[in-house]
Formats: sequence, structure tokens, C-alpha cells
Amino acid sequence: MNKRCENCHQSFEPEPGFYFGAMFISYAFNTALFITVWILLKTFYPDYSLTMLLITISLAAILALPMIFRLSRSIWIAIFIPFKKESDPSRDQSAA
Repeated sequence: MNKRCENCHQSFEPEPGFYFGAMFISYAFNTALFITVWILLKTFYPDYSLTMLLITISLAAILALPMIFRLSRSIWIAIFIPFKKESDPSRDQSAA
């Protein structure tokens, strides 16, 4: 992730260990991913083996890792630092 927001310059690393809680959000996403892969495999290939299940889940987790990592960190920071849209004077009608 970037060190700061490109628009508002908010630090994405407010303090050391800030994103420890994002690990729990990532855990929830991965659990949902594992269950989804398991149900899809059971639906489309009912005679799967444990090896096939583990390989399929592992591949899905590896492919989704970058997205889940960034999404969980974004959700975690959004919980503590609310988004405040700055008004743009060039678009503000009352400034004219």
C-alpha cells in the first residue's frame, strides 16, 4: 500500500501495529472464500478428493491474496478514520 493518500495525504500507517486488526477481517474473507470454493466444488464435482479440495482452496487463496490483503486493510482504516470529502472551490456554486 502507499504510505499516504494521494488526495488528502492521510497516513496509511497511523501507528506501529495499527493493521493487526485487519488480520481478523482478512480471516473472515478467507473463511468465506474457503466455504464458497468448497460448495462450488461439491456442486460441480461431487466425487472430489481431499487433495483436490486442498489444492483448489490453496490456489483460490493465493490468487485472491492481493485483493483480500488490500481490502481488509482498507476496511480496517475506514472503521477508525472516516472519509471526509473536501469541497472543491471550483465546483462550489455558492463561491461564485
